[in-house]
Amino acid sequence: MKSPLREAALIGALLLAGCSSENDTGWQQIYEAGQMMFAGDAGTITLKQAASVPYASMGVRVGGGPEQMVVLASGGGAGQLWTSAAHIAIETRGGRIIRTSGFEYNLSAVAGGDPLAAFADPNAPAREDTRQADFRDMNLFAVTLHCHIESKGADPVTILGAVIKTHRIEEICKSEKPDWSFTNIFWMDASGLVWKSVQHIHPDLDPLTTEILRPPAD
Repeated sequence: MKSPLREAALIGALLLAGCSSENDTGWQQIYEAGQMMFAGDAGTITLKQAASVPYASMGVRVGGGPEQMVVLASGGGAGQLWTSAAHIAIETRGGRIIRTSGFEYNLSAVAGGDPLAAFADPNAPAREDTRQADFRDMNLFAVTLHCHIESKGADPVTILGAVIKTHRIEEICKSEKPDWSFTNIFWMDASGLVWKSVQHIHPDLDPLTTEILRPPAD
């Protein structure tokens, strides 16, 4: 049986993207693809499952939980919106998660510059970064995150059996209020595409692990 909450979450995510699925067969297909949540015997999406969805897609795992599939509902310079009927919506920009809905705890917004794209060059120098994050469920807004980001060298990843040439980028962040420190990890190729990541989006939520199953066409 379809869950009304899950359907509402997906419809809300599509509205968040500023698009309507009404009278649009393409959006209807994306919606139908979003009804599917996959997890193999080991809690990991299989090649067969990923291949059955002909859209850009991404696997998402919370902590050590099962991997779920989200499909790309919209994309552009401002960000990419990934949705699933499993009560999940994730917005990314350049591989970084900047907003979520549907998790137990959510990231409401991120503001400020982001040096991540500069690390498409594996030899880019380490950088310091400051940005702000909103956590509406904690009634905390403009939380300042102080981060140190640097490339750690070549580190290929294997996704759906394919070995992808990437380098690893580590980002160590902390905030004073709340008292929070964490390390994000990104696996990026030379074009700047983040194929895999481990990202902390909320002080009370286990990190999200993402991996691109089918990259966007562009």
